[in-house]
Amino acid sequence: MFAENTDYEILTPSGWQDFRGITVAPKKVTFRITLDDGNTVDATSSHHFYVNNEKIKLKDLKIHDYIDTITGPRRIHNIAEQLATTVYDIVEVEDLSHRFIVNNCFVTKNCDEFAFVAPNIADEFWTSISPTLATGGRAIITSTPNSDEDTFATIWKDAEKKFDDHGNETTLGINGFYSFTAHWSEHPDRDEVWKQVEIGRIGQERFRREYGCEFLVFDETLINSIKLAGMEGATPILNMGQTRWYKKPTGQYSYIVALDPSMGTGGNYAAIQVIELPTYEQVAEWQHNTTAIPGQIRILKDICTYIADTTGSANNVYWSVENNGIGEACLIVINDFGEENIPGLFVSEPIRKGHVRKFRKGFNTTHSSKITACSRLKTMVENDKMTVNSKPLISELKAFVAAGATYQAKSGATDDLISAVLLSIRMMDILKDWDPRIYNTFNQTDQYGDYIEPMPIFVSTNY
Repeated sequence: MFAENTDYEILTPSGWQDFRGITVAPKKVTFRITLDDGNTVDATSSHHFYVNNEKIKLKDLKIHDYIDTITGPRRIHNIAEQLATTVYDIVEVEDLSHRFIVNNCFVTKNCDEFAFVAPNIADEFWTSISPTLATGGRAIITSTPNSDEDTFATIWKDAEKKFDDHGNETTLGINGFYSFTAHWSEHPDRDEVWKQVEIGRIGQERFRREYGCEFLVFDETLINSIKLAGMEGATPILNMGQTRWYKKPTGQYSYIVALDPSMGTGGNYAAIQVIELPTYEQVAEWQHNTTAIPGQIRILKDICTYIADTTGSANNVYWSVENNGIGEACLIVINDFGEENIPGLFVSEPIRKGHVRKFRKGFNTTHSSKITACSRLKTMVENDKMTVNSKPLISELKAFVAAGATYQAKSGATDDLISAVLLSIRMMDILKDWDPRIYNTFNQTDQYGDYIEPMPIFVSTNY
Protein backbone atom coordinates (compact mmCIF):
# COMPACT_ATOMS: atom_id res chain seq x y z
CA MET A 1 0.00 0.00 0.00
CA PHE A 2 1.22 3.51 -0.76
CA ALA A 3 0.22 6.63 1.19
CA GLU A 4 0.87 9.86 -0.71
CA ASN A 5 2.23 12.86 1.23
CA THR A 6 1.50 16.54 0.51
CA ASP A 7 1.60 18.04 4.04
CA TYR A 8 4.81 16.93 5.74
CA GLU A 9 8.56 17.28 5.41
CA ILE A 10 11.30 14.97 6.61
CA LEU A 11 14.66 15.76 8.23
CA THR A 12 17.66 15.10 5.96
CA PRO A 13 21.40 15.84 6.28
CA SER A 14 20.72 19.03 4.28
CA GLY A 15 17.67 20.15 6.29
CA TRP A 16 13.91 19.61 6.10
CA GLN A 17 12.78 18.36 2.69
CA ASP A 18 9.63 17.23 0.89
CA PHE A 19 9.00 13.57 0.21
CA ARG A 20 6.42 11.85 -1.97
CA GLY A 21 4.94 9.41 0.50
CA ILE A 22 5.25 6.17 2.46
CA THR A 23 5.16 2.58 1.24
CA VAL A 24 3.59 0.09 3.61
CA ALA A 25 4.82 -3.48 3.11
CA PRO A 26 3.57 -6.80 4.56
CA LYS A 27 5.02 -8.03 7.83
CA LYS A 28 8.72 -8.78 7.69
CA VAL A 29 11.41 -9.84 10.13
CA THR A 30 13.33 -6.78 11.34
CA PHE A 31 16.56 -6.23 13.23
CA ARG A 32 17.22 -3.71 16.01
CA ILE A 33 20.52 -1.84 15.86
CA THR A 34 21.64 -0.53 19.25
CA LEU A 35 24.52 1.93 19.42
CA ASP A 36 26.96 2.43 22.29
CA ASP A 37 25.13 5.66 23.21
CA GLY A 38 21.81 3.78 23.53
CA ASN A 39 20.14 4.99 20.33
CA THR A 40 18.19 2.29 18.49
CA VAL A 41 16.50 1.74 15.12
CA ASP A 42 14.53 -1.18 13.67
CA ALA A 43 14.88 -2.08 9.98
CA THR A 44 14.83 -4.98 7.56
CA SER A 45 18.02 -6.80 6.59
CA SER A 46 18.07 -5.12 3.14
CA HIS A 47 17.64 -1.55 4.43
CA HIS A 48 20.56 0.79 3.77
CA PHE A 49 22.64 2.71 6.29
CA TYR A 50 26.00 4.43 5.79
CA VAL A 51 29.57 3.67 6.83
CA ASN A 52 32.14 6.37 6.02
CA ASN A 53 29.57 7.89 3.67
CA GLU A 54 29.30 4.57 1.76
CA LYS A 55 25.93 2.82 1.45
CA ILE A 56 25.69 -0.60 3.15
CA LYS A 57 22.81 -2.97 3.92
CA LEU A 58 21.93 -3.81 7.48
CA LYS A 59 22.66 -7.52 6.84
CA ASP A 60 26.27 -6.59 6.03
CA LEU A 61 26.80 -4.66 9.27
CA LYS A 62 28.54 -6.26 12.24
CA ILE A 63 28.74 -5.50 15.95
CA HIS A 64 31.51 -2.93 16.65
CA ASP A 65 31.18 -1.43 13.16
CA TYR A 66 30.95 2.36 13.12
CA ILE A 67 27.98 3.76 11.19
CA ASP A 68 27.17 7.34 10.22
CA THR A 69 24.79 9.31 12.42
CA ILE A 70 23.70 12.93 12.49
CA THR A 71 26.46 13.66 15.03
CA GLY A 72 29.19 11.59 13.36
CA PRO A 73 30.31 7.92 13.38
CA ARG A 74 28.93 5.79 16.22
CA ARG A 75 29.79 2.20 17.14
CA ILE A 76 27.22 -0.61 16.98
CA HIS A 77 26.79 -2.26 20.37
CA ASN A 78 24.29 -4.94 19.32
CA ILE A 79 22.19 -6.22 16.40
CA ALA A 80 19.20 -8.33 17.46
CA GLU A 81 16.47 -10.01 15.41
CA GLN A 82 12.93 -8.84 16.15
CA LEU A 83 9.50 -10.33 15.51
CA ALA A 84 7.90 -9.89 12.11
CA THR A 85 6.16 -6.56 11.88
CA THR A 86 4.69 -4.18 9.31
CA VAL A 87 7.45 -2.08 7.74
CA TYR A 88 7.40 1.36 6.15
CA ASP A 89 9.68 3.13 3.73
CA ILE A 90 9.97 6.75 2.73
CA VAL A 91 9.65 7.31 -1.03
CA GLU A 92 11.34 9.99 -3.15
CA VAL A 93 13.01 12.27 -0.63
CA GLU A 94 13.81 15.59 -2.33
CA ASP A 95 17.30 15.73 -0.82
CA LEU A 96 19.80 15.18 -3.65
CA SER A 97 21.37 12.23 -1.82
CA HIS A 98 17.91 10.73 -1.09
CA ARG A 99 18.98 10.38 2.57
CA PHE A 100 17.00 11.17 5.68
CA ILE A 101 17.42 11.04 9.46
CA VAL A 102 15.77 8.34 11.57
CA ASN A 103 15.10 8.73 15.31
CA ASN A 104 17.05 12.01 15.23
CA CYS A 105 20.22 9.97 14.93
CA PHE A 106 20.66 7.45 12.07
CA VAL A 107 21.41 8.41 8.49
CA THR A 108 19.53 6.12 6.08
CA LYS A 109 18.33 6.04 2.48
CA ASN A 110 14.91 6.08 0.87
CA CYS A 111 13.81 3.25 -1.43
CA ASP A 112 15.27 4.08 -4.84
CA GLU A 113 16.52 0.55 -5.57
CA PHE A 114 13.93 -1.11 -7.77
CA ALA A 115 15.47 -4.61 -7.54
CA PHE A 116 14.92 -4.67 -3.76
CA VAL A 117 11.23 -3.83 -3.82
CA ALA A 118 9.06 -6.82 -2.89
CA PRO A 119 8.37 -8.80 -6.11
CA ASN A 120 4.59 -8.45 -5.92
CA ILE A 121 4.85 -4.68 -5.37
CA ALA A 122 7.43 -4.27 -8.15
CA ASP A 123 5.27 -6.21 -10.61
CA GLU A 124 2.14 -4.21 -9.77
CA PHE A 125 4.02 -0.92 -9.88
CA TRP A 126 5.57 -1.69 -13.28
CA THR A 127 2.22 -2.80 -14.66
CA SER A 128 0.53 0.37 -13.42
CA ILE A 129 3.01 2.76 -15.09
CA SER A 130 3.33 0.86 -18.37
CA PRO A 131 0.31 2.65 -19.99
CA THR A 132 1.99 5.99 -19.26
CA LEU A 133 5.23 4.87 -20.89
CA ALA A 134 3.33 3.50 -23.89
CA THR A 135 1.89 6.97 -24.59
CA GLY A 136 5.22 8.78 -24.60
CA GLY A 137 6.21 8.78 -20.93
CA ARG A 138 9.76 8.13 -19.79
CA ALA A 139 11.25 6.27 -16.83
CA ILE A 140 14.69 6.14 -15.25
CA ILE A 141 15.32 3.06 -13.10
CA THR A 142 18.36 2.79 -10.83
CA SER A 143 19.34 -0.22 -8.77
CA THR A 144 22.04 -2.67 -7.87
CA PRO A 145 21.28 -6.23 -9.02
CA ASN A 146 19.48 -8.47 -6.56
CA SER A 147 18.57 -11.61 -8.49
CA ASP A 148 18.44 -12.89 -12.04
CA GLU A 149 14.67 -13.33 -12.14
CA ASP A 150 13.00 -10.27 -10.59
CA THR A 151 11.28 -7.41 -12.41
CA PHE A 152 14.39 -5.24 -12.53
CA ALA A 153 16.48 -8.12 -13.94
CA THR A 154 13.88 -8.70 -16.67
CA ILE A 155 13.89 -5.03 -17.64
CA TRP A 156 17.70 -4.95 -17.63
CA LYS A 157 18.05 -8.11 -19.74
CA ASP A 158 15.61 -6.80 -22.34
CA ALA A 159 17.52 -3.50 -22.40
CA GLU A 160 20.73 -5.49 -23.00
CA LYS A 161 19.21 -7.39 -25.94
CA LYS A 162 20.36 -4.93 -28.57
CA PHE A 163 19.92 -7.18 -31.59
CA ASP A 164 17.14 -7.30 -34.17
CA ASP A 165 15.57 -10.48 -35.60
CA HIS A 166 18.65 -11.02 -37.75
CA GLY A 167 21.13 -10.49 -34.92
CA ASN A 168 22.20 -7.00 -36.06
CA GLU A 169 23.12 -4.64 -33.22
CA THR A 170 20.74 -1.80 -32.26
CA THR A 171 21.10 1.22 -29.95
CA LEU A 172 18.19 0.45 -27.61
CA GLY A 173 17.11 -2.83 -26.09
CA ILE A 174 14.07 -4.69 -27.35
CA ASN A 175 11.97 -2.96 -24.66
CA GLY A 176 13.05 0.53 -25.77
CA PHE A 177 15.33 1.12 -22.76
CA TYR A 178 19.00 2.11 -22.88
CA SER A 179 21.16 0.20 -20.39
CA PHE A 180 23.89 2.02 -18.48
CA THR A 181 26.25 0.78 -15.77
CA ALA A 182 28.10 2.93 -13.21
CA HIS A 183 31.14 0.90 -12.13
CA TRP A 184 32.98 1.36 -8.84
CA SER A 185 36.29 2.03 -10.63
CA GLU A 186 34.85 5.28 -12.03
CA HIS A 187 34.90 6.79 -8.51
CA PRO A 188 38.07 8.94 -8.22
CA ASP A 189 38.75 7.83 -4.62
CA ARG A 190 38.58 4.08 -5.29
CA ASP A 191 41.45 1.91 -6.48
CA GLU A 192 42.63 -1.72 -6.23
CA VAL A 193 43.72 -1.23 -2.62
CA TRP A 194 40.23 -0.01 -1.70
CA LYS A 195 38.74 -2.95 -3.62
CA GLN A 196 40.71 -5.55 -1.67
CA VAL A 197 39.82 -3.94 1.66
CA GLU A 198 36.14 -3.83 0.72
CA ILE A 199 36.17 -7.47 -0.44
CA GLY A 200 37.72 -8.43 2.88
CA ARG A 201 34.91 -6.59 4.66
CA ILE A 202 31.82 -7.74 2.76
CA GLY A 203 33.06 -10.75 0.74
CA GLN A 204 33.64 -11.43 -2.96
CA GLU A 205 30.01 -12.23 -3.85
CA ARG A 206 28.53 -9.12 -2.24
CA PHE A 207 31.26 -6.95 -3.73
CA ARG A 208 30.56 -8.22 -7.24
CA ARG A 209 26.85 -7.54 -6.81
CA GLU A 210 26.96 -4.20 -4.97
CA TYR A 211 29.94 -2.66 -6.77
CA GLY A 212 30.49 -4.80 -9.86
CA CYS A 213 26.80 -4.53 -10.87
CA GLU A 214 26.69 -8.26 -11.60
CA PHE A 215 23.50 -10.30 -11.58
CA LEU A 216 24.92 -13.11 -9.49
CA VAL A 217 22.89 -16.27 -9.82
CA PHE A 218 23.56 -19.80 -8.79
CA ASP A 219 23.02 -21.30 -12.24
CA GLU A 220 26.04 -23.19 -13.50
CA THR A 221 26.99 -21.77 -16.90
CA LEU A 222 28.97 -23.97 -19.27
CA ILE A 223 31.67 -21.30 -19.63
CA ASN A 224 33.11 -19.90 -16.40
CA SER A 225 31.14 -16.78 -15.42
CA ILE A 226 34.29 -14.72 -14.86
CA LYS A 227 35.51 -15.63 -18.34
CA LEU A 228 32.11 -14.68 -19.80
CA ALA A 229 32.23 -11.32 -18.04
CA GLY A 230 35.42 -10.46 -19.92
CA MET A 231 34.14 -11.47 -23.37
CA GLU A 232 32.96 -8.48 -25.40
CA GLY A 233 32.75 -9.56 -29.03
CA ALA A 234 33.45 -7.46 -32.12
CA THR A 235 31.60 -5.42 -34.72
CA PRO A 236 31.18 -7.21 -38.09
CA ILE A 237 33.43 -5.93 -40.88
CA LEU A 238 30.89 -6.99 -43.51
CA ASN A 239 27.18 -7.83 -43.65
CA MET A 240 26.46 -10.12 -46.60
CA GLY A 241 22.69 -10.16 -46.52
CA GLN A 242 22.02 -11.24 -42.93
CA THR A 243 25.36 -13.06 -42.59
CA ARG A 244 27.77 -11.23 -40.30
CA TRP A 245 31.44 -11.50 -41.26
CA TYR A 246 34.06 -10.73 -38.63
CA LYS A 247 37.13 -11.61 -40.72
CA LYS A 248 37.85 -11.99 -44.43
CA PRO A 249 38.71 -15.58 -45.48
CA THR A 250 42.22 -16.19 -46.84
CA GLY A 251 43.79 -19.05 -48.78
CA GLN A 252 46.16 -20.05 -45.98
CA TYR A 253 43.38 -21.40 -43.77
CA SER A 254 40.55 -23.92 -43.96
CA TYR A 255 36.94 -23.14 -43.05
CA ILE A 256 34.14 -25.09 -41.39
CA VAL A 257 30.54 -24.11 -42.18
CA ALA A 258 27.99 -25.73 -39.81
CA LEU A 259 24.19 -25.42 -40.11
CA ASP A 260 21.83 -26.11 -37.22
CA PRO A 261 18.45 -26.07 -39.06
CA SER A 262 14.97 -25.14 -37.87
CA MET A 263 11.42 -25.23 -39.22
CA GLY A 264 11.61 -21.55 -40.11
CA THR A 265 8.10 -20.87 -38.83
CA GLY A 266 8.95 -18.26 -36.19
CA GLY A 267 9.90 -20.64 -33.38
CA ASN A 268 13.46 -21.88 -32.95
CA TYR A 269 16.20 -20.17 -34.92
CA ALA A 270 18.24 -21.75 -37.68
CA ALA A 271 21.92 -20.89 -37.28
CA ILE A 272 25.13 -21.14 -39.27
CA GLN A 273 28.61 -20.79 -37.81
CA VAL A 274 31.85 -20.37 -39.79
CA ILE A 275 35.08 -21.30 -37.99
CA GLU A 276 38.60 -20.79 -39.35
CA LEU A 277 41.12 -23.64 -38.98
CA PRO A 278 43.60 -24.12 -37.44
CA THR A 279 43.20 -20.73 -35.69
CA TYR A 280 39.75 -21.71 -34.33
CA GLU A 281 38.50 -18.16 -34.83
CA GLN A 282 34.82 -17.50 -35.48
CA VAL A 283 34.76 -15.57 -38.76
CA ALA A 284 31.04 -15.45 -39.63
CA GLU A 285 27.55 -16.43 -38.49
CA TRP A 286 23.92 -16.27 -39.57
CA GLN A 287 20.63 -16.86 -37.77
CA HIS A 288 16.92 -16.42 -38.47
CA ASN A 289 13.67 -18.08 -37.42
CA THR A 290 11.40 -17.43 -40.41
CA THR A 291 13.66 -18.66 -43.22
CA ALA A 292 12.38 -21.95 -44.62
CA ILE A 293 14.73 -24.90 -45.02
CA PRO A 294 15.33 -24.34 -48.78
CA GLY A 295 16.33 -20.78 -47.92
CA GLN A 296 18.67 -22.03 -45.18
CA ILE A 297 20.45 -24.31 -47.66
CA ARG A 298 20.76 -21.45 -50.16
CA ILE A 299 22.39 -19.28 -47.50
CA LEU A 300 24.74 -22.15 -46.63
CA LYS A 301 25.64 -22.40 -50.31
CA ASP A 302 26.19 -18.62 -50.60
CA ILE A 303 28.58 -18.68 -47.62
CA CYS A 304 30.57 -21.58 -49.06
CA THR A 305 30.69 -19.87 -52.46
CA TYR A 306 31.94 -16.62 -50.92
CA ILE A 307 34.76 -18.47 -49.11
CA ALA A 308 35.74 -20.39 -52.25
CA ASP A 309 35.71 -17.25 -54.41
CA THR A 310 37.62 -15.17 -51.86
CA THR A 311 40.30 -17.79 -51.17
CA GLY A 312 40.49 -19.03 -54.78
CA SER A 313 39.71 -22.65 -53.92
CA ALA A 314 36.86 -24.83 -52.66
CA ASN A 315 39.30 -27.44 -51.33
CA ASN A 316 39.58 -25.62 -48.00
CA VAL A 317 35.82 -25.50 -47.35
CA TYR A 318 34.08 -28.14 -45.20
CA TRP A 319 30.35 -27.96 -44.52
CA SER A 320 27.67 -30.05 -42.80
CA VAL A 321 24.23 -30.04 -41.17
CA GLU A 322 22.63 -31.64 -38.15
CA ASN A 323 20.41 -34.50 -39.37
CA ASN A 324 18.21 -34.92 -36.27
CA GLY A 325 14.47 -34.41 -36.69
CA ILE A 326 14.01 -31.45 -39.00
CA GLY A 327 17.55 -32.10 -40.28
CA GLU A 328 16.11 -34.98 -42.31
CA ALA A 329 14.30 -32.37 -44.41
CA CYS A 330 17.65 -30.61 -44.93
CA LEU A 331 19.10 -33.77 -46.46
CA ILE A 332 16.17 -33.99 -48.86
CA VAL A 333 16.61 -30.34 -49.91
CA ILE A 334 20.38 -30.83 -50.34
CA ASN A 335 19.73 -33.87 -52.51
CA ASP A 336 17.25 -31.91 -54.66
CA PHE A 337 19.53 -28.88 -54.76
CA GLY A 338 22.53 -30.99 -55.72
CA GLU A 339 25.34 -31.54 -53.23
CA GLU A 340 27.83 -30.83 -56.02
CA ASN A 341 26.40 -27.31 -56.35
CA ILE A 342 27.61 -26.38 -52.86
CA PRO A 343 31.38 -25.62 -52.92
CA GLY A 344 33.51 -27.67 -50.55
CA LEU A 345 33.24 -31.10 -48.94
CA PHE A 346 30.09 -32.35 -47.20
CA VAL A 347 31.46 -33.78 -43.92
CA SER A 348 29.49 -36.60 -42.29
CA GLU A 349 29.75 -38.54 -39.07
CA PRO A 350 31.05 -42.08 -39.67
CA ILE A 351 29.02 -44.99 -38.32
CA ARG A 352 30.66 -46.31 -35.19
CA LYS A 353 31.57 -49.96 -35.02
CA GLY A 354 28.66 -52.03 -33.70
CA HIS A 355 25.98 -49.47 -34.64
CA VAL A 356 23.24 -50.82 -36.87
CA ARG A 357 21.54 -47.60 -37.98
CA LYS A 358 21.49 -46.80 -41.66
CA PHE A 359 24.14 -44.30 -42.76
CA ARG A 360 22.90 -40.74 -43.16
CA LYS A 361 24.93 -37.76 -44.16
CA GLY A 362 25.49 -35.00 -41.65
CA PHE A 363 25.69 -35.36 -37.87
CA ASN A 364 23.23 -36.97 -35.49
CA THR A 365 23.20 -35.27 -32.08
CA THR A 366 22.79 -37.48 -29.01
CA HIS A 367 23.12 -36.72 -25.31
CA SER A 368 26.61 -38.20 -25.30
CA SER A 369 27.83 -36.33 -28.39
CA LYS A 370 26.42 -33.05 -27.09
CA ILE A 371 28.13 -33.37 -23.69
CA THR A 372 31.44 -34.25 -25.36
CA ALA A 373 31.20 -31.21 -27.66
CA CYS A 374 30.21 -28.99 -24.71
CA SER A 375 33.25 -30.14 -22.79
CA ARG A 376 35.50 -29.37 -25.77
CA LEU A 377 33.90 -25.93 -26.25
CA LYS A 378 34.38 -25.09 -22.57
CA THR A 379 38.06 -26.05 -22.70
CA MET A 380 38.75 -24.16 -25.92
CA VAL A 381 37.04 -20.93 -24.86
CA GLU A 382 38.31 -20.83 -21.27
CA ASN A 383 41.89 -21.46 -22.39
CA ASP A 384 41.76 -18.96 -25.27
CA LYS A 385 42.09 -21.67 -27.92
CA MET A 386 38.95 -20.43 -29.67
CA THR A 387 38.21 -16.80 -30.51
CA VAL A 388 34.54 -15.80 -30.25
CA ASN A 389 33.78 -12.58 -32.15
CA SER A 390 29.98 -12.62 -32.09
CA LYS A 391 28.14 -10.56 -29.47
CA PRO A 392 24.91 -12.57 -29.99
CA LEU A 393 26.84 -15.81 -29.39
CA ILE A 394 28.39 -14.42 -26.20
CA SER A 395 24.91 -13.41 -25.08
CA GLU A 396 23.71 -16.99 -25.60
CA LEU A 397 26.70 -18.41 -23.71
CA LYS A 398 25.78 -16.30 -20.69
CA ALA A 399 22.41 -18.08 -20.53
CA PHE A 400 23.65 -21.58 -21.45
CA VAL A 401 23.41 -23.41 -18.14
CA ALA A 402 23.42 -26.86 -16.60
CA ALA A 403 20.04 -28.59 -16.72
CA GLY A 404 20.15 -32.02 -15.15
CA ALA A 405 22.78 -34.05 -16.98
CA THR A 406 23.09 -31.67 -19.94
CA TYR A 407 23.35 -27.99 -20.85
CA GLN A 408 20.69 -25.83 -22.45
CA ALA A 409 19.41 -22.27 -22.66
CA LYS A 410 17.62 -20.87 -19.64
CA SER A 411 13.90 -20.27 -19.94
CA GLY A 412 13.26 -17.39 -22.32
CA ALA A 413 16.74 -17.58 -23.90
CA THR A 414 18.01 -19.31 -27.06
CA ASP A 415 21.00 -21.56 -27.79
CA ASP A 416 20.83 -22.07 -31.57
CA LEU A 417 24.11 -20.25 -32.27
CA ILE A 418 25.74 -22.47 -29.64
CA SER A 419 24.27 -25.59 -31.26
CA ALA A 420 25.90 -24.62 -34.57
CA VAL A 421 29.24 -24.12 -32.77
CA LEU A 422 28.91 -27.55 -31.13
CA LEU A 423 28.30 -29.05 -34.59
CA SER A 424 31.42 -27.32 -35.91
CA ILE A 425 33.45 -28.80 -33.05
CA ARG A 426 32.23 -32.29 -33.94
CA MET A 427 33.28 -31.63 -37.54
CA MET A 428 36.75 -30.67 -36.30
CA ASP A 429 36.99 -33.99 -34.51
CA ILE A 430 36.51 -35.75 -37.85
CA LEU A 431 38.78 -33.42 -39.84
CA LYS A 432 41.68 -33.73 -37.42
CA ASP A 433 42.32 -37.23 -38.81
CA TRP A 434 42.78 -35.75 -42.30
CA ASP A 435 44.73 -32.56 -41.66
CA PRO A 436 47.85 -32.67 -39.42
CA ARG A 437 47.58 -28.93 -38.70
CA ILE A 438 44.10 -29.43 -37.26
CA TYR A 439 45.18 -32.57 -35.42
CA ASN A 440 48.03 -30.81 -33.60
CA THR A 441 46.10 -27.73 -32.50
CA PHE A 442 42.83 -29.53 -31.81
CA ASN A 443 44.44 -32.04 -29.47
CA GLN A 444 46.31 -29.31 -27.62
CA THR A 445 42.98 -28.07 -26.32
CA ASP A 446 42.72 -31.15 -24.12
CA GLN A 447 45.26 -29.53 -21.81
CA TYR A 448 44.31 -26.57 -19.70
CA GLY A 449 46.50 -23.57 -20.22
CA ASP A 450 47.25 -23.21 -16.50
CA TYR A 451 47.99 -26.89 -15.92
CA ILE A 452 51.26 -27.46 -14.04
CA GLU A 453 52.80 -30.92 -13.95
CA PRO A 454 53.29 -32.28 -10.44
CA MET A 455 56.77 -32.60 -8.96
CA PRO A 456 58.29 -36.00 -9.84
CA ILE A 457 58.66 -38.48 -7.00
CA PHE A 458 62.00 -40.24 -6.48
CA VAL A 459 62.13 -43.38 -4.37
CA SER A 460 65.50 -44.64 -3.18
CA THR A 461 66.09 -48.24 -2.20
CA ASN A 462 69.40 -47.44 -0.53
CA TYR A 463 69.31 -47.35 3.23
